[in-house]
Amino acid sequence: MIPYKSLHTSRIARWVLLPLRLFLGVTFLYAGIQKFIDPQFFQPSTTGYIGKQVAAFARTSPLHDFLLQVVVPHADFFGHLVAYGEIAIGLGVLVGLLFRPAAFFGLLLSLLFYLSVTWRVYPYFYGADIVFVFSWLTLLLNGPLNTGLPAPDELLALQLIQRASPRQQRRVARILHYMLGTTEPAASSPITSDDTQPMRALPASRQRYTARSQQAPTSRRSFLLGTLTGGASVVTLAIFAYALRLFGAGGQASNSTAPGYPIPTPDTTQATAGVGTPTNGAIAQVSKVPPNSSISFTIPSTNDPGILVHLNNGQFVAYDALCTHAGCAVDYDPDSHLLLCPCHGGAFDPAQGGAAVQSPASVSLASVAIRIDNATGAIVLR
Repeated sequence: MIPYKSLHTSRIARWVLLPLRLFLGVTFLYAGIQKFIDPQFFQPSTTGYIGKQVAAFARTSPLHDFLLQVVVPHADFFGHLVAYGEIAIGLGVLVGLLFRPAAFFGLLLSLLFYLSVTWRVYPYFYGADIVFVFSWLTLLLNGPLNTGLPAPDELLALQLIQRASPRQQRRVARILHYMLGTTEPAASSPITSDDTQPMRALPASRQRYTARSQQAPTSRRSFLLGTLTGGASVVTLAIFAYALRLFGAGGQASNSTAPGYPIPTPDTTQATAGVGTPTNGAIAQVSKVPPNSSISFTIPSTNDPGILVHLNNGQFVAYDALCTHAGCAVDYDPDSHLLLCPCHGGAFDPAQGGAAVQSPASVSLASVAIRIDNATGAIVLR
């Protein structure tokens, strides 16, 4: 009779968390790389600049004061910190080096994104960042073992343990067990240079299983395999990101706080007169904005992106372009005559006061008061 094996004693247990490890590692690595190839993320004059994105998210964030008083004035520093941090986190998880610290900082970064970027997303589960928080929490609690890929942290832990005095080795091993998620040797077993995979004390019924597990590849081989895995991931993502930049629609890269939501650039196929911060309150000339088209501008009082729409009935209307659902910038669609959000598909009717006409958005866009100077033909902010 074939003995029954539970999930925890079968080989599948070693691969259960592999999809989560790969997804989080690749996603954060790509998010960091994308920020450096995005032509707008570090350019203060563009709508996708990190400082403008943070200022927009701060309006409804519980971290409002911190974002406006600390992050926005040092936007470049925090932008680079996030980008490099995402790359380091992604590499740490893929390679398996400092895996648990990487998971901790991944959780922390996702929590900050949740409290700023997707705080006002309703219902909360529409926002990806809260899902990332609990995904990272799972890897943090588990550690690098049984995640399907090598764990060089085992080799690192062994080297640190061997450098400690014999009386301190057990204590150092226990500390590293909590900090790195590596296995903790049994209290009765000595720590030697041959113990590349120290293990916890196990019941007698599992001694045969643990004996077989000791025949696994050495930590040095695991370290090399993990390094090659992470390196291959970096090269693949770099090539993919570069290809997106070269062959993407219009050569424009999307703006992201990744893993967060993008603030799109103005549609260059529409009228562009007056795009930017209005001078003397003037957004554009009436003659430069054909019916059923729009232009983008910056609202001076809030630095939010604004959008001016010339309706088919000849009327001009202007709104704060930030979607009331997740804070993405909406754009005008001449075919549907609606303002559309690229993040979750929300839609607003500019002819009906910016009313939300398609979920998940439920609150109308904020109207921006304008007037037309009959003498000059300029559309001016009031």
